[in-house]
Amino acid sequence: MSLPVEVRNDVFALLATDLHERIPMTKFLGIHFVEFEPGRIVLGAPLGPSLNHRGTAFGPGVFTAAGLAPWLLLVRAAWAERLGVQILLRRCEFAIHRPITCDYRARCDVLPALEADTLRQGGKVRLTATSQVFIDEGAPAATYTAHFTLLAGAGESDLALPFPEAWRT
Repeated sequence: MSLPVEVRNDVFALLATDLHERIPMTKFLGIHFVEFEPGRIVLGAPLGPSLNHRGTAFGPGVFTAAGLAPWLLLVRAAWAERLGVQILLRRCEFAIHRPITCDYRARCDVLPALEADTLRQGGKVRLTATSQVFIDEGAPAATYTAHFTLLAGAGESDLALPFPEAWRT
């Protein structure tokens, strides 16, 4: 369900505030929501906080934005299914393909189908998702691939962000 622009912007501001409180590095890096649909997320980040001695983005800042994109999309998918899960990052791959010399966007467009029934039965699910970092309309400047394990009912759930009820399936 798509929200009106004013409501969407309020939701994005609330989500960003909560994310910044839970993961303080995201506030320092200026990470904010640009788009957040059920199957797509775009996070924005300014160059300034990640600037290195060469005038380009320092890899760990880019890595953080790129890593958050698939994780947040997965959190939203689990939340929409009303699943209390713990999301573990088993491993990841990250590559910067060209210098990042301006503000950038981390985007994840595809999330594999969530095996909700397996999780509801107390099982675990493994899935892989990829995000890309863009600085213009050209090829990605960086790529991040995450390999997750989702555990049902294991400890504290990763679903505490203040999503609007309209986003439930």
